[in-house]
Amino acid sequence: MNPLYWMLLAHSRLKTAEKMEVLRAASGNLESFIEDGLPGLSDKLRLALEEVLGEAAVMGLLLGELQNQGVKVVAGAAPEYPLRLKQTLRQSTPLVLYVAGEPSLLSSKRSIAIVGSRNATPKALELARRAGRYFAREGYVVVTGMARGVDLEAFQGAREVSGKAIGVLPFGVSAKESLKLLREYQEDIFSGRLALLSELHPLAPWKAQYAMMRNRIVVALSDVLLVAQTGPKETVEQGRKRMSGTWDAVEQAKRLGRPIFVFDLPIEGNQALIAQGMAQPLPASPGDQAFMQLEDALSPPAKKSRETPIQPPLLTPE
Repeated sequence: MNPLYWMLLAHSRLKTAEKMEVLRAASGNLESFIEDGLPGLSDKLRLALEEVLGEAAVMGLLLGELQNQGVKVVAGAAPEYPLRLKQTLRQSTPLVLYVAGEPSLLSSKRSIAIVGSRNATPKALELARRAGRYFAREGYVVVTGMARGVDLEAFQGAREVSGKAIGVLPFGVSAKESLKLLREYQEDIFSGRLALLSELHPLAPWKAQYAMMRNRIVVALSDVLLVAQTGPKETVEQGRKRMSGTWDAVEQAKRLGRPIFVFDLPIEGNQALIAQGMAQPLPASPGDQAFMQLEDALSPPAKKSRETPIQPPLLTPE
């Protein structure tokens, strides 16, 4: 399947509702739909889409560069597109994914998201690293946002035991921020132990809004969410409220029915999650007993969460 038209649609200025209308009219087969002359679209939407298609040559060059770099471009209708994203995110499912590494990691049977503050305490960082090491050794894929602090410590823990991990990026796979990661972890990527994933335009730079956007993907790819450390839900900076990214991930997990655990550390944010019933406390004890406790709590119903056997018709394979 040629993902070019999916890339054009995903990164166009069309509104989400308009993109969904195009997919409905195309019945998931964009190539045939475009070749047939865009049947069934309103005149306004047809003109808008024709303008989008005018960028095909430029996008085609970018697609070729990505393929030369070894980046897999996975269209929403491709058979290798992770089913759990479709089942969980429904209409907020990304239309296209860019993957540096092994795409099959995105469909792993057991996975855990480990998240937390960039400026975490040494104790929280130690716990994150130990958790990454333990769960990777037990066969889980460790999912993180690859940010400094808790995310990277959890990933490094998985690396220590040659475990598998997914890094969901808040920038494009060809942005300068990604190139550093690709160089530093190329051995993990080429060996199939790490998949770096982005839904953003390949050249998109880091933005705070992208960091929040990726939380739904981090959560949707995981069976359970483990918080190492978080600050308060909201802080005020320069007179403006700013929501914690970790709290946002917790709320996404709550909405999607994922089990949530947090280390029982004497930290305001952690204790607030426990007090509000947002997360189950996990002892911050030495050894692996706490991690075993988390595994024991993952009953089969909890693992399934809200994943239903219904696949959204808008992203069905061609």
